[in-house]
Amino acid sequence: MRASGPGGGVGGMMGGMRGMGAAGMNTANEDSLSDETIVGAAYDHKVVMRLMTYIWPYKRNAFIALAAVLVYTMGTVAIPWLIKEGISWAIIPADLTHLHIIGLIFVGVTILHFGANFVQFIFMPKVGQGILYSLRTGMFNHLQELSPSFFHRTPVGRIMSRSQSDVLQLQETFELIVQSLSDLLSLVGIVIIMLLIDWQLALVSMSILPILFFVLGYWQRFARHSFMRIRRAIAMVNGEYNQNITGVRVVESFNRQEANLKHFDDLNTEHLNANLEASRYSGALQPFVEVLMGIGMGFGVVLVGGVMLKGGNLEWPVLLMFALYIQRFFEPVRHLTMQYSQLQRAMAAGVRIFEILDLKPEIVDKPDATEMPQIQGEIKFEDVGFSYVPDVEVLKNINLHIKPGQNVALVGSTGAGKSTFVTLIHRFADVTHGRITIDGHDIRDVKRHSLVSQMSMVLQEPYLFSGTVADNIRYSYENISDDDVVAAAKNVGAHDFIMSLDQGYNTILAERGVNLSVGQRQLLSFARAVVGNPRVIILDEATANIDTHTEVLIQRALKRVLEGRTSIVIAHRLSTVRNADNIVVLDRGELVEMGTHDELLAKGGFYSRLYAVNYGLNTDDGELSSQGGSSPLPSPADD
Repeated sequence: MRASGPGGGVGGMMGGMRGMGAAGMNTANEDSLSDETIVGAAYDHKVVMRLMTYIWPYKRNAFIALAAVLVYTMGTVAIPWLIKEGISWAIIPADLTHLHIIGLIFVGVTILHFGANFVQFIFMPKVGQGILYSLRTGMFNHLQELSPSFFHRTPVGRIMSRSQSDVLQLQETFELIVQSLSDLLSLVGIVIIMLLIDWQLALVSMSILPILFFVLGYWQRFARHSFMRIRRAIAMVNGEYNQNITGVRVVESFNRQEANLKHFDDLNTEHLNANLEASRYSGALQPFVEVLMGIGMGFGVVLVGGVMLKGGNLEWPVLLMFALYIQRFFEPVRHLTMQYSQLQRAMAAGVRIFEILDLKPEIVDKPDATEMPQIQGEIKFEDVGFSYVPDVEVLKNINLHIKPGQNVALVGSTGAGKSTFVTLIHRFADVTHGRITIDGHDIRDVKRHSLVSQMSMVLQEPYLFSGTVADNIRYSYENISDDDVVAAAKNVGAHDFIMSLDQGYNTILAERGVNLSVGQRQLLSFARAVVGNPRVIILDEATANIDTHTEVLIQRALKRVLEGRTSIVIAHRLSTVRNADNIVVLDRGELVEMGTHDELLAKGGFYSRLYAVNYGLNTDDGELSSQGGSSPLPSPADD
């Protein structure tokens, strides 16, 4: 689902789902993504095959890199054999021709070996960085398509971890697989040559392998635990960073710096200890492999080979070749040992990345969905019900007819379902039963983009993006002219303050527009909402967080802006909605009253009591809810 329309973007998506109650937040949705501490297998066929699809656009470079790896591996295996052949011909008197030939071949193989290694290091990063580029682009595009409920229940830090750290980790998978392939081919080639030349000495030299595999298996148990401890620790450290930076004003206002520093120091110490533990395990394994290599060299080559040489059963060039092969045999073993944990992390990262990429948006267009024609603004709710979780209805049997150009206000206590109401119109979620039509079209039967591009939403918390003032106003309409941008700003009363900025409409805004006041940011949000001339405008507590002076400016501007458009206004300040054509009163998901301000006051019902409380008139607060339990004063957060 794309963030379309004037009120689109991250802020629009998040605000649109604000009506999700506690029941919706505490569902099993928290488990929609796997545990961050899960460690994968060293080889996951599904991840590798999926990764191959990202390699395809870079197949030429991948093929060159793979060919270079194969050539490099053959050179690694061939060099000890050439040394043995050269020494064998050198000890034959008066036979320099073969020696020269072997020497030329050796020089050629050495040059080829170096060249292949160089080519490998040039083309491998091209493939790796290409995969990284494709994955990040794909992740960004896919995240924009996901439904707002996903972002509502998933921590931002978790999403960023998967789209940044895990993507980078997954990039290493291809490089590790290629390197591991090279090591495995080297091992196979070395073993085959050793067995062909002298199988007895080969078996003796490799007799320490069972010990090595046993130790590796035992070591992996501790290494796995250590890696999980590191991941848990870094997740806690990142979470603490994010929490304290985001809430820095609260931290400073309550003077919590020292206490927070102590808590962070505890988390950071755990991270330090976890990494030191992992270093100890890695440090213990490396010397052990070196010791086994020494045993294999000393026992297999020096002792047994020496006895065979003395008995005339082995030539000393062959013994030298075995010594070189034993050394090269343990080199890939050492690499594979060190790469095991890296492969585990890479495979686990792949699982987490593809888990997000496999998530399906909850709101998708039907295969036969049609384009929404020009909206006139007639909206009907026909027996609409909605639940975020089964058996917990947020809206119940809503029937409502909003005429084109009509200004409708939604009021009600906290949890009444007001934000959910407009969420369904904007199709951030689909109704559970019943249907919503606009100009007679069921909104589920039309393409969502064609629907929301003719609508806009202004939220309680204005969200601006880094860029110029003009860029933020034309956010969803890049082709809008500068004159239209200025006209939109003038319509909502934002032009004067914009012109007072250092560079006017070209003033660069900081992240989230924090270099502007809340009221100024909201005025820009209104300008962004109207610049595309939408047919339907939704104001979700849009004036809740602004000062009275700015609200007066906006109220004046709204008379012009909303004229001729269908508008739905949610507000906890009843002064904002008293002039609405129709006021809809919701309580606990049900439509309990409807009418104009004067009509509802005359009824003396729920709205009348709500109005009395707003203006400090005498009334029993406990009578506000027709069903009991509702808060008398709607909060700015609404649902």
